[in-house]
Amino acid sequence: MSIDPAIAHSIVDSIKGVIRHDINFFDTDGIIIASTDPSRVGSSHEGALLAIRTGRTVNVDAAHRFAGAVDGINMPVMVNGSVVAVVGITGDIETVEPFGTIVRKMTEILIRDNARQVIAFDRWTMMDNLINLLNLPQHDESLVDYLAAALRTDLARPRQVVVMRPAERGPARMPHQDVVRSIVDEELGDSPASLFRVTSQGCEMFLDHDAAQDWTPTLTRIGDAMRQQLGVTVLFGVCETDATAGTYRQRHDEALTAAQWQRFIGQRGVGAFEDLDIALAVTSMPTERARRLSDRVFGTLSDQRIAAFAKVFDAYTLHNGSITHAARELFIHKNTMQNRLNTIATATGYNPRRLTDYRTLALAFTLHDYLAFIEADR
Repeated sequence: MSIDPAIAHSIVDSIKGVIRHDINFFDTDGIIIASTDPSRVGSSHEGALLAIRTGRTVNVDAAHRFAGAVDGINMPVMVNGSVVAVVGITGDIETVEPFGTIVRKMTEILIRDNARQVIAFDRWTMMDNLINLLNLPQHDESLVDYLAAALRTDLARPRQVVVMRPAERGPARMPHQDVVRSIVDEELGDSPASLFRVTSQGCEMFLDHDAAQDWTPTLTRIGDAMRQQLGVTVLFGVCETDATAGTYRQRHDEALTAAQWQRFIGQRGVGAFEDLDIALAVTSMPTERARRLSDRVFGTLSDQRIAAFAKVFDAYTLHNGSITHAARELFIHKNTMQNRLNTIATATGYNPRRLTDYRTLALAFTLHDYLAFIEADR
């Protein structure tokens, strides 16, 4: 195992707060790669080389002199039965020797922790690349197979695709991606066949699934952890049916659509693609055509006036066309309510009280709001 100098420096920094003596960190060639005394970095040390060869602590004092060495102790650092480095404490032997076991154990623990982090990071990187490939319209099958094999995962297994996004409207930006990654990784730790990646917008999960599997409690815990640790409220969109080899992109698009619609209508929790209705038409309509319909209905009306019309229209819709109840909802007289509905008809050319016009207005209001939502989401 080769220890990166940057990691060695971080280990030395962690240890120097424990004892008031200079700490040296040697690689397996006996070269100091990190030290509390910067002037010694890069120098060689015969005592450290002896500790590496023998796997035993080497003292340096008047009776035991080595080239490039000053008084102190040099302890081999063992990982999986092999010497991976040497850590030295400079000072009088009797003074520094009591610290030896503590410093060596601390160094071994820090190296093991770093190794685990490196392994986890490599796994996360491979999952990122694999999921990115699976979401492309076309991808290199050989590369997909290689990454799947490296991750020891079978892409033919059924998986439920889940997309996590911040619940608030506006640009979807996920803060502290490293923390998000740790939260999700911990919750999926008992499911090695599950895959996930964290992006600047949120998280995409391909969860190992069968007919009896219910991931809702896991998603709830992830949502709770996100809120508690990061102060971020999230929501989840799930695909209609399980993904298998060849359908990951389609299922991902379904989960993403469900998540986006959740954000648009202001709902929290878990939203399923199979529960969408008018959303299927709105989200699948090309932006240009959606804008053409919105412009046809609202023309050059300002956003402020359209919003005022929408408030009246929504109250009218909520109360199933009852003028009286809609007026109460808006705290206005029913005659005022009728006048405002007439104003909508005059301004747009579509009368809310005529069924055929009502359908067009309902779609136009939704499209106008959705277009503003996706524009702000970029």
